[in-house]
Amino acid sequence: MTLVVASLMLPAILYLSFRYYATFKSHLQKWLVSILLLTFYAYPLCALIDFYSTGSIDLLDYPQPLAYWFWFGLIFVFQLATWVIVTDLIKLVATYFYGDKNVISRWYPHLIAVLFTTIFLFTAATTYLHTTQVQAQHHTISIENLSKSLQGFKIVHITDIQGDEYTGSDEIRNYIKHVNKQSPDLIIFTGDLISYGTDFIDMSAQELGKAKSKYGTIAVVGDHDYWAGLDNIEPALNNQNIPLLQDENHTIQINSTSNITITGVTEVYSKQADPTVVDSLTKSTGNSALKIFASHQVNDQLISKAQQQNYHLMLSGHTHGGQIHVPFMSMNFSASQQETQYVQGLYWENSLPINVNNGLGFTLAPIRYEAPPNISVITLQKKED
Repeated sequence: MTLVVASLMLPAILYLSFRYYATFKSHLQKWLVSILLLTFYAYPLCALIDFYSTGSIDLLDYPQPLAYWFWFGLIFVFQLATWVIVTDLIKLVATYFYGDKNVISRWYPHLIAVLFTTIFLFTAATTYLHTTQVQAQHHTISIENLSKSLQGFKIVHITDIQGDEYTGSDEIRNYIKHVNKQSPDLIIFTGDLISYGTDFIDMSAQELGKAKSKYGTIAVVGDHDYWAGLDNIEPALNNQNIPLLQDENHTIQINSTSNITITGVTEVYSKQADPTVVDSLTKSTGNSALKIFASHQVNDQLISKAQQQNYHLMLSGHTHGGQIHVPFMSMNFSASQQETQYVQGLYWENSLPINVNNGLGFTLAPIRYEAPPNISVITLQKKED
């Protein structure tokens, strides 16, 4: 995937190198900009050298700054290319109408030098903030005939902690602090406790176990959980009193007349939910006062089943909110958009609200852009007639 991204970056880097090299008069400026742009390829270049010399690639063996620099470069070069293209078009129009090419040619190098510096600093600052600053996203959901005991009930939805070398105990602990600040009644975690392997399972589970709510934390299976082995993930969560729902219903009794049913379904790349099982689970929720459908991934089949049985809320993760939205010519592109229309935030399918949480951790790239880590705070209220 890293090599694919590197190939997509190449036209932008070549274009920018050519424009800056052709524009600057100073040889020092020409070479500095060109070399700086090419340094973004240090990461994939190391991977290629490894592959052809050893036959394998392990990106985690490389210094972390190389990874940060490469993925930052992806955002920066497309952002910069956009503004240089716009500037070139303005220059073309101005030359045609203004006529004095000498004035335009004199100011043009200064303008694109300012663009380079400004966009570099803006992209760096935004990437840092969107990678490190956890946000609380608040939603109020109105539900018909909501029981009095659930009026103002607060659910915090989190996902994709993905403990690894980049997301350690400090980062997860800070994320959980934001959860606890909300004083939730219930916490639902929609999968991916770790990124890979088993080394970070206990640490991630212990930090997740510090989340506090009146009715505890409920978890479902994520892709990386499934690949790490549920026989490793489930005991670690159980030790923190966090049940891991695997195609099952979990009922929480609020009082003698009201209860909440959470349907936890395993929907991941390696194990799609059995329609028969989902049908059986959703039909057996009875007259629950509140019905919540939780799965790591969301698709049309699951949405349809939840709608048929009048679920009040659907929760999922997986996308990281797109994680990196690459800006180019006033458009944003992310890998998640190619997979699903449900990327981040609250969606409505008729009367069914579907919340997709950004989570905390990473996939492939150790940075975020236009998809900051967040927690979803969902407050219930009775729908007025």
